[in-house]
Amino acid sequence: MPESNNWFDIAANAIIKTLTYIINTYSGLLQLVVYVLMFVTFSFALYKVYQAFRVLAHQDLKTITSKSIKSNYYTSTNTPLSVIAASFFFKSKGHYLEEQKSDRHNGKIIPPDAFIRDAAFQFSDRYFEEKFLEPISMLANLMPPQGFIGTIMGMVIHFLSNSGTLNSEVTIAGIATALYTTFIALICYTFLEFFKKIFFSLAHKRIDEGLNAASSQQIAQRSSNKVENET
Repeated sequence: MPESNNWFDIAANAIIKTLTYIINTYSGLLQLVVYVLMFVTFSFALYKVYQAFRVLAHQDLKTITSKSIKSNYYTSTNTPLSVIAASFFFKSKGHYLEEQKSDRHNGKIIPPDAFIRDAAFQFSDRYFEEKFLEPISMLANLMPPQGFIGTIMGMVIHFLSNSGTLNSEVTIAGIATALYTTFIALICYTFLEFFKKIFFSLAHKRIDEGLNAASSQQIAQRSSNKVENET
């Protein structure tokens, strides 16, 4: 049993000495790495925010209708969300109409527009969430842990400096790292979470705009078909 404790003590001391040597030798580089990782993470999050802004851009009814009737238009990641919703509605409606025409006994029942509208809303909402909200959420959640890593590293540098293990000149740098990394990480996290809330409500608004444009187009087509039949 004592031998086991000795081995644990030896291993613990070896780890502490190794980490102390690394921090003592590469403290500046380690602090820089933390800041770079935070910058890269936040930059990629900003890129996803920019993409989300583009997708949530307002489109008039005429533009939504003209773009949504194109084949496979919603497959592009730059397609406005309102167009995606309208495109899914038109494609689903057209699919049911084709099935009804191809049915020999004409027994195929077409779901009501309200059912197709609800399906289009769920599809568009899930599409936007997977493409934009989930990446932004993941990157936002990575910011606090990275800031916490910088905090722990800065406090270790500070304590080692006070104990005389490190040069006292790095004391201020250690405290700055401990405070600034947490401060920056929390600001970035709050910033991204704020945009997530805006995107969530704005996405539903754009989906409704697209589905309203699709419904208006359906009503217009029915009116024109009724006039043609009467003439």
